[in-house]
Amino acid sequence: MELWQVPVLIAGGVACGIINALAGGGSFVTLPLLLMIGLPPQIANATNRVAIALQCGAGIATYHRSRVRPWRHLPPLAIPMVLGSLLGAYAAAYLDESLFRKLAAVLFGVMLVTVLVDPKRWAQEHAIGRIRWYVYPIFFLMGLYGGFLQAGLGTLIITSLVLFGGFDVVRGNALKFALAFCFTVAALLMFAQAGQVQWITGLILAIGTMAGGVIGARLVIARGKKWVRIFVIIAACGAILKLLMGA
Repeated sequence: MELWQVPVLIAGGVACGIINALAGGGSFVTLPLLLMIGLPPQIANATNRVAIALQCGAGIATYHRSRVRPWRHLPPLAIPMVLGSLLGAYAAAYLDESLFRKLAAVLFGVMLVTVLVDPKRWAQEHAIGRIRWYVYPIFFLMGLYGGFLQAGLGTLIITSLVLFGGFDVVRGNALKFALAFCFTVAALLMFAQAGQVQWITGLILAIGTMAGGVIGARLVIARGKKWVRIFVIIAACGAILKLLMGA
C-alpha cells in the first residue's frame, strides 16, 4: 500500500459510514475505491466487510448510548439473514455476478415503489406489530444478497423494517446496524477462511467508516423521519443505476 492511499481510504470510509447510517449504499463508494487502489474484485468485496462490520459496531454503540435499543427484535430477523449471508458468501466465487446484480436491481425497484406510494409511513411513530411469516424469507434473501455483494443492502433493510415491521426510521436504523453487523461478520468469516481478506487495508478503511457511522447515527437520531426517507429514495435510485450499469 502506498502512503497516499491511506487518507483516501479514510475519507472514502467516512463518506461510506454516513451514507450507510442515513439510508444505505455506502459500499457503492468503498468498493470502487478498493478497486481503484489495485485490489482484485473478489479481494475488494471481502476486504470491504472488515470496515462495514466495525462501522456497524460503532453505530450500535451510538444508538445504545442514546437509549435507542430495539435489540429484542434482533434474533428472529438475524437468524435468516445470517443463514442467507453464509450461503451468499460461499456462492460469491461461483455464481454469475451480472445475474445477481439484475435480480438485486429489481428488488430495489420494488422497494422504491413502496417508499414512494406510502410516504406518511416514514413520518409517523408506529406500534411494532407481530412480524408476518413472509418477512422471514425476505430477510433470508436479503442476507443472501448481502453475503454475495452487500452494496446497497442497508436501503433494503430499513425499508423492510419500516414497511413490514412497523418500525419508525430511528429504531429501524438502529436495528439495521445490528442486523448488518450479524450477517457481515458471518460473511467475513467465510471470506477469511478462503484467504480473500486484506486485513490492514480493511482496518484503515474502517477508521473512516466508524467515524462516519457515528456521525450518521447522530444525524438520524437528531432529525430522522422525512429526512431519512429522502436519502432512502436517493440511495435506492443510485443503487438501481449502479447495479444495472455494473461495477
